[in-house]
Amino acid sequence: MSEEGFQFPAPTPSDLGDHEVRREGSALEGARLALLVTGGIAAMKAPLVARALRRQGAEVTAFATTEALRYVAREALEWACTRPVVVELSADAEHLSDAAPFDIYLVAPATYSVIGKCAHGIADTPVTATLASAIGRMERGNATVLFAPTMHGTMHNSILVANLQALHTVGCTIISPRDDGGKHNLPSEAALVDACAGAFARLRVTGRSRSRHS
Repeated sequence: MSEEGFQFPAPTPSDLGDHEVRREGSALEGARLALLVTGGIAAMKAPLVARALRRQGAEVTAFATTEALRYVAREALEWACTRPVVVELSADAEHLSDAAPFDIYLVAPATYSVIGKCAHGIADTPVTATLASAIGRMERGNATVLFAPTMHGTMHNSILVANLQALHTVGCTIISPRDDGGKHNLPSEAALVDACAGAFARLRVTGRSRSRHS
């Protein structure tokens, strides 16, 4: 192409700030959501998941394991959530979140290791300690907990199935993975948002979230 024919127009002007998202609905309006990111390659998609959740009105805080930060930058998560990422616990007891309790805990991606630890009551990292508290809140009717398992097909074994069954039995929601290439892949952002919206709607039926957010 000749220099005379070259064009590179500026983007269409928008009133959105750099961190803002264009709202697409209100299914998660008023929901406080903890996005728990663990150490699978699918962690690279976590910022997109966070922004998709925010487009439905959720306030999102990311918790990340050390392994997760091998696959997604802490700065990217902070930008997507517009708040600091929890990577270690402090005197603020972030895993308990008493000052601003979460309604929804979404583990995406959920690795084999974190699923196993949670199913057996092991709370030895900021993420698994947060999940221990989350399940306690869930069993009191104050929160909902969702897992989105992702891993290679060879890791789909009887131990994994038993651990997921144990989590399902106590009330956690297991989001079906996207089956592709011999792997359990992270579902689309839309599928994860729909799962969270459904769980939030069921939680509100109890009246707990309605009274707190009214």
